[in-house]
Amino acid sequence: MATDDNPDTSAPTMTNENGTINTEVPLSKGHQKKGESKDVVIENESAVNGMDEEAKKNLDPNYLKNRELFRKIGEIKSEKLLSEHVELGLNKLRSSSIVVEKTFEDWVKRNVNVRECIKFVKKKDNKDNPICKCGNKRNDHIPRTVEQPPDSKWEQKSCTTLIENNAFGKINFSGVDTNTQPQYMRVAVDNGHSNTIKKMERLFTEFWKLNEPDLLISVTGGAKSFNVSHDICVSFQQGLLSAAKSTNAWLITGGQNCGVMKLVGDVIGRSIFTSKICTIGVGNWGKTWRREMLLNRNRIPIDTDEESVLHPQAREPIVNYTLDAPAKGYAALDPNHTHHFLVDDGTAEKEGIEIEFRGELENLICNMFTKDGVSLPMVCIMIEGGMQSIDQAVSTLRKGNTLVVLKGSGRASDILCYGFEHSIEIEKVVDGETKKIRTLSDQCRKEMIKLIDKDFSKYRAQGIVDKMINAVLEISSFRETVTVFSIYNPEPLDFYILSSLMQSSGNSATRMRQMRLAITWGHARVAKEFIFSRKEYKFSSGELNSLLLFSIIKQRTAFVKLLIDYGADVRAFVTQTHLTRLYNELRSSTGGYRLLQEKRKKEKIERGKNAKSDGDIKNGRKNRNRFSIRRKDKALRGVMLSDVGSIIGTIMQGSYKSIFCDPKYNERAQGDETFENPFDILTMYSALADCQPMALLFWENCKTPMATGLVAHKIYMFLDKMEGKWARMDEEMTEKLENAAHEFEMLSCSLLTACYHHYDKSEWINILTVKMKDWGHLSLFDIATITNSKNFISHAAYQSHLTDIWMGNIHASTPTWKLLLSIIPPLPIFLSFNNRVTNKDGTMKRLDSLSEENPPKFSSRERLELYYTSPVIKFFLNTITYVIFLMLFMSRLIETKSKNIKSENSQESSGVPGAPDLYTLIFVVSTLPVEVSMIMKKHTKSIKKKVLNHFKRVYNISDFLAVLLFLVAFIIKVKTNSSDSDAYNLNTFSSYHQYRLIASLCFGFYSFRFVQMFEINSQIGPKLFMLKRMSIDLFFFLFLLLVFTLTYSIASEALLYPFNDNSLGESIFLAVKRSYLNVFGDIASDEMDKKLVKGHCSAEVIKQTFWNGIEESVVMNNATNVTALIDVAQTRYQFDLKPLRNNRYEDYCKESSSMSIDVIKRTTVGEVNYYITFFLLCAYLLFVNIMLINLLIAIFSNTYAESEAKSGIIYKTQRAEVIQEFKARPWLPNPLSLLYFVIIFVQYIIDKCLCKKKLYRSQIKKVNRQNASFNAFRASLIENECVAIYMRRKKAMAASTNVLLEQIQLKIKNVNTSIERIETHLKKNNTAVKRTDAEELELPGVVNVAQVPKREPSPTPESREAPPLHKLSRSNPYAGADGIVRACVPDEKVPWESTFEWYDPLDFTDEKIASPETDNPEDISFNTTDKGINRVSLYKPYLVMDGDPVNPAGRTGLKGRGCLQRWGPNKFAVTIVTRWARPATGNTFSIKNKQVIEVLLVREDKTQIFTLPKIQMDKADEKRIEMHRKVMKMKCYDYDDVSSIESENVDKMISKAFESNIMDVYSGYFDDSVNTDNSWVEVDAINIHVDAALSTTPPVKGHGVVEASWTMLNKKPTLRPNDAWLLKRTCNKLKCYNAWRGEVLM
Repeated sequence: MATDDNPDTSAPTMTNENGTINTEVPLSKGHQKKGESKDVVIENESAVNGMDEEAKKNLDPNYLKNRELFRKIGEIKSEKLLSEHVELGLNKLRSSSIVVEKTFEDWVKRNVNVRECIKFVKKKDNKDNPICKCGNKRNDHIPRTVEQPPDSKWEQKSCTTLIENNAFGKINFSGVDTNTQPQYMRVAVDNGHSNTIKKMERLFTEFWKLNEPDLLISVTGGAKSFNVSHDICVSFQQGLLSAAKSTNAWLITGGQNCGVMKLVGDVIGRSIFTSKICTIGVGNWGKTWRREMLLNRNRIPIDTDEESVLHPQAREPIVNYTLDAPAKGYAALDPNHTHHFLVDDGTAEKEGIEIEFRGELENLICNMFTKDGVSLPMVCIMIEGGMQSIDQAVSTLRKGNTLVVLKGSGRASDILCYGFEHSIEIEKVVDGETKKIRTLSDQCRKEMIKLIDKDFSKYRAQGIVDKMINAVLEISSFRETVTVFSIYNPEPLDFYILSSLMQSSGNSATRMRQMRLAITWGHARVAKEFIFSRKEYKFSSGELNSLLLFSIIKQRTAFVKLLIDYGADVRAFVTQTHLTRLYNELRSSTGGYRLLQEKRKKEKIERGKNAKSDGDIKNGRKNRNRFSIRRKDKALRGVMLSDVGSIIGTIMQGSYKSIFCDPKYNERAQGDETFENPFDILTMYSALADCQPMALLFWENCKTPMATGLVAHKIYMFLDKMEGKWARMDEEMTEKLENAAHEFEMLSCSLLTACYHHYDKSEWINILTVKMKDWGHLSLFDIATITNSKNFISHAAYQSHLTDIWMGNIHASTPTWKLLLSIIPPLPIFLSFNNRVTNKDGTMKRLDSLSEENPPKFSSRERLELYYTSPVIKFFLNTITYVIFLMLFMSRLIETKSKNIKSENSQESSGVPGAPDLYTLIFVVSTLPVEVSMIMKKHTKSIKKKVLNHFKRVYNISDFLAVLLFLVAFIIKVKTNSSDSDAYNLNTFSSYHQYRLIASLCFGFYSFRFVQMFEINSQIGPKLFMLKRMSIDLFFFLFLLLVFTLTYSIASEALLYPFNDNSLGESIFLAVKRSYLNVFGDIASDEMDKKLVKGHCSAEVIKQTFWNGIEESVVMNNATNVTALIDVAQTRYQFDLKPLRNNRYEDYCKESSSMSIDVIKRTTVGEVNYYITFFLLCAYLLFVNIMLINLLIAIFSNTYAESEAKSGIIYKTQRAEVIQEFKARPWLPNPLSLLYFVIIFVQYIIDKCLCKKKLYRSQIKKVNRQNASFNAFRASLIENECVAIYMRRKKAMAASTNVLLEQIQLKIKNVNTSIERIETHLKKNNTAVKRTDAEELELPGVVNVAQVPKREPSPTPESREAPPLHKLSRSNPYAGADGIVRACVPDEKVPWESTFEWYDPLDFTDEKIASPETDNPEDISFNTTDKGINRVSLYKPYLVMDGDPVNPAGRTGLKGRGCLQRWGPNKFAVTIVTRWARPATGNTFSIKNKQVIEVLLVREDKTQIFTLPKIQMDKADEKRIEMHRKVMKMKCYDYDDVSSIESENVDKMISKAFESNIMDVYSGYFDDSVNTDNSWVEVDAINIHVDAALSTTPPVKGHGVVEASWTMLNKKPTLRPNDAWLLKRTCNKLKCYNAWRGEVLM
């Protein structure tokens, strides 16, 4: 028997399932012969018998001897001899032979054995099939089993033995739709020993080929009596699936098709990730339903094919398994598990035998994947279950793993949760030491006993109560590693699983593994709470870089941000090594991966071509070996940064040479060299990795965010274009890429907008034009052009710079007519020029020594140079010369032959071209160097790419074709004039006609090129784009039209022309021509008849048809001779029969007379063809003229609408192209441009000869580089500031959105509260009779106006005005206190006169407000002066109902005094102090012809918003003007503490202001958010417009004021709506600029 002490005892015994002895037993090293080969394999005894004598001599003599010994075992019947011989044979055979495990089957038979009963002891009388005490039937025992007496004792150790494995392979579940065939293996319980189970590692890695997991999840719980609610099951399945998918976890369950195991299997089976999630079931072989079907004797025959021969490991046995309802006490296997272990101890009734093996297997898996001394993390999930589940939970916690218990799932889980939550910690003395233990109070213990008795009462006799309580208390002691989950928790199950794994502490390796697991899972909040929040956890820079690398590979943006915030140094992280690793780890679904793969394929093809060109192909095998070595080397080094640089260069159309294109990045060696712009590099990586959130995160910290945003936009657009090339047809991916590209484009535009509005023009011009070293010395202006960012190009800043380039140094306000008239020298010297000089790179260099008031005085020569070198003048000159060229070319083209005849003696007739021809020739030739210079000025580095980029524009292709055709036509013309004497013969297509044909085509191309001149026009430019779009639509539409046209034309041609003599090409041309013209209405009524005659008529047809008609006439008219027949025919047909008498029938076909038409129509063929053709014509016209034409109109309408919506962007983009083209052109137009290039060439030769000039230019370049470096640094700083502005604005918008959402939620809450109150009120008054008269109602809150005595209003010093319908007084929540909610009052229910039956608002009076008022308003006299307090309203007398004053403006939704000091009116004096706004210039200014004012605002204690200065006035003896003077003195100009002299002066100025500049603004009821039904605010507002003396006196904050300052009202300041309403009235009265004009504030 196998023991723990002998490691070789794991070898199987030799009894197979048939009872015979297997001879496959290993030889020990001592018994192996010296020269014996280790490859000798002895399969079985028959193999030995088949050996020849020579082969048998090579075998071990001990093996042959033992082989004879085992033959006698079958004859031995004695139990004692059997046992002795088995043990003897095992010991000898273990060292007598050797087996090499070449296949999976060999390995299993060698290493994994099973246990079978070999002593049959009858347990139960059953005649047909008696049962042994092992639980198996007689038929289930192996042959040669010894039958024992029924009273014999059966013991597992002595009555069972290990035999060769007879159940392993794959399972084919019959009748079940599964994606996989699960692997299974029967194992003996003895294999759970640690020295044996280690061999399972080879099973996982080599034979089952399982991927390495990041987590092991063990699920335990109920099986048979599983009764869990649906919500808990769904929550469990969703959390488990999310955890398994996120972490590539392995799942371990019982593997049965019942209970929690079926729950796991169902969710795995429904998931599309079934084949990726390894789910291992560890079950009981004896309790497995239909286990006999799993024996290998029932395996499916395997066809021997080429694949199985080449891959013998793939030849695994497969058995069919029927999944049906199991008998009681048994359970079927779950079909959705991927692997099954069936543990066997030789019995069929014992339960729980698999628990020990499962525990050892979990330990093996955790230890298999140990990294840096940290084993694989494991978590056990417990749902429902019994005592076995609790035992497994205890075992899990003792091993240091974590446990998650699902609360509410029932049985053991609920018992465990109850004990865990109610256990208490006490100190107890154990063995003289004080220890902390967990225990339960008496009451809790009683409750737990009740829970146990409820579900496990039948096990009470087995002592399960104490056992379960002790286990629960032990589990409760593991407080950090046990997590209780409830479906009512805010987070899902997978969050709590990860949280439980994060709670365990450990060393640095443990922290790293926890972080990697959290990153894989994607829960950044868990890592932040459980790892980064611990002070003892400190990560080194290397660990942070490793985690950052892992996070970027996994595309976990939240973790990347978390690590950067924690202190990860991105600059130190971005090295050649890390970047190479990142690009090699790209996901296969990303666009960057596909681009790199395509590049690798192209390199392989090129290497193959180079190898062939070198002649290596002659050597055959030698060449192939060298090629394979190269391929292997390429695979070893993987993707290099040089490949990435090449791809980025391709995306940027070759205009940008990436830093990765440096030769040092083309080597396999990797270094730690850092980069200057790490965030820009990572942004481009994220774009290639299709990870937009991470790209946005890196973009926020870029060195050049605008340029990086445009490049990222270009990358996404390129990937979107490649999606169509790859034909993946993924609309979701296409939309994602388009949105990402648009987002980056708009981010760059937003930054440019911030620069445009917050900085001077010189700053954002510098940002646009500065050359950036990190981007290949390209400027932002160049990058926008290369990336074709239309929105960026159409930006106001970009267009403003284009305007500067377009006008050059000419003043932008110069009208066009003035520019045209100044073309003739010396008129340009009288134009006005700007004080800036244009550099060659397009930047504007301002002359600092000159001011705007003193513009520079350019000399006449400089003015002429500035004028003629500006792009706008270049455009005008080129347009003029181009028109002259077209006119001359047109005149020579349409010149007739007669003119040439008259000039036979002229110069042209002698072959010499005339002056017009020479001008056109020189003009065309001069375009060649211009085009070459424009090609060379492209940003692309390669000449090939320069040419390709140049010809991407249709106009440049047109120029090339026009020049080519013109030169050919000119050569033909010269040849025609000089040598072709038969040039004008029309019978041959002579040279003269060839010239006219080619010249006509050439003129068409030149005319088309002239259209580009109109793109600069804002009206015509977008229309040209529309024509381009419509041309594309028309091109595809013509395919549909061609189908219908060909269908009809060919059919009609075949029917109308059966006797067609034309050629095939001519017939098709005529047929298509007729059909095409029919579309445009070219249909004559008699054309079809003529076509019918022409196609069918012949002499034979006329003759036969005519005489058939004559015979019919003879019968009908009884004619007897030929003359009579002719007379009858002439009478019938009514035409001349003279040709008929002469037998010339063909004359009728030539004449196409009515006789021919009538005759042809009478023929059978002619009649059928005629009507079919007619119906075909009708159908053709119906489809084409009605359907297709209307479809084309609809397409054009849609194209027009789309183009019209983008007309602004289209025009600006085309304008940019034209401006940049003419900026690159020479200042002399064609044909004078030839002179310009001659001058340039001569200047180049002179510069080459002058060394001083070279030195001077090198010094200039050095200074320019220094200036460019400084300008680039300054531009980077400004861009980063703009990014900060943008991010602050974005956060503010997000905060305002959150506030808005909160307000909406609060309103919903208020509505719900109002509904509840209405329902409560309805319940109280459900028996009341509804009345329609408001006077008869006796409901709270309804005022009977007729019963209230009318009071006379108290006199006031100013006129009163009715306030608007109050809104702030009904706003929620109540502004005076937190948590106070008003009742909802609709607008129509605000007046007290309106009926509001259910109005019962909350009564609220804030006790915290110090008030001199009594709590009982019945003791107060209202609408008069009471106890020195003026309680007269400024608005009108108010009602008093039941002793309470009533708000005169209506209902507010809240009763009581609120937070105001007095019942009834609370009057305030509001003083609005204004002055005329005077900016730094000291002069007033206007907006829309209205002067702007400034207002004096104050900010009081505990507030963040400025308000108008005010104080409360309620004393009867207080005078109105004195109160306002007091406001101004106390709140705004409190100079008492500064100086007595200054205080007196300020008092005098204030008194003077009140004498003359006072103006009433408003006096009456004031809508405020603190108003209630019984207490409200009233204001008396006046305006004091101060003079110059007081306006220049700085305000000083007064009593209760934190800050006092002047605020300009050129825009709306942040104020309360009621204060803004007062300022709006003030502006209207002062007739100054009103920022709130047209707005309804209250």
